[in-house]
Amino acid sequence: MHSFAFFAAVAVLFSFFSAVLADTQGVANFSPGGPLINLVNTSPTETHVYKVEGNADNPPSAYGAGGGSLPAATVLPGQTVKFHLGQGFIGALTAKNGEGSRFEVNFRGDSPGEYKTWYNSDMQFGMSNTTLGPAHGDKQINGKESLAGEQDCLAKANSAWTALDAGSQQELLDTGYLEGTTGEDGVLSSVHMDKQADEKVVDFFQNVAEFNAYVHSGSVMGKETSKTGAAADRFSWSVKTKELTITGY
Repeated sequence: MHSFAFFAAVAVLFSFFSAVLADTQGVANFSPGGPLINLVNTSPTETHVYKVEGNADNPPSAYGAGGGSLPAATVLPGQTVKFHLGQGFIGALTAKNGEGSRFEVNFRGDSPGEYKTWYNSDMQFGMSNTTLGPAHGDKQINGKESLAGEQDCLAKANSAWTALDAGSQQELLDTGYLEGTTGEDGVLSSVHMDKQADEKVVDFFQNVAEFNAYVHSGSVMGKETSKTGAAADRFSWSVKTKELTITGY
């Protein structure tokens, strides 16, 4: 009898916990129309976890006011979570619990006559098949497309792979950050990124494959070239909405 009651209680708690994950996370006292990121998990089997970081100067209204370690954002397979960040939030959400693509957001963009939310994606510390953009498909304030990050990093890299000669391909494979075959019919089977990446790896992802993210030597290696610096300048997005969507594939 006690055993049945125990398992029944566990089932109820699990059901409640799942419902919470499927509903809302972040600050409890959020205001309608306040900063919101929809976390969409398109995978039918994998749970997606995002490391959350807040600026040390975040106000009391923001998630993680005053900085410090924050609880991660967890999204179950096939789930969408509304993550309320609170007024004045500046910080970042990083896929794979800190080892995937990192998305920086700034919800303090109030200015006379026009509101701006600033955001970007970077792959300096890791990469994943994850994107960030306006929830309703709005374009950037300058009219350009607004999706940061990559839906399929391997496919994007492969789209540029055969533009390289076999010697350049082999040099990249020798770094260990890319795996695959060389030549006109060469195909990549795996790609990854971290802050120790060789400059030639950074150059390939940033300038040859043209990933929609910061992957530049100025951040990764303490170096900068005019080419990677110019590429980095392309990746600061701004939109007029306070609602964004991160989609994990």
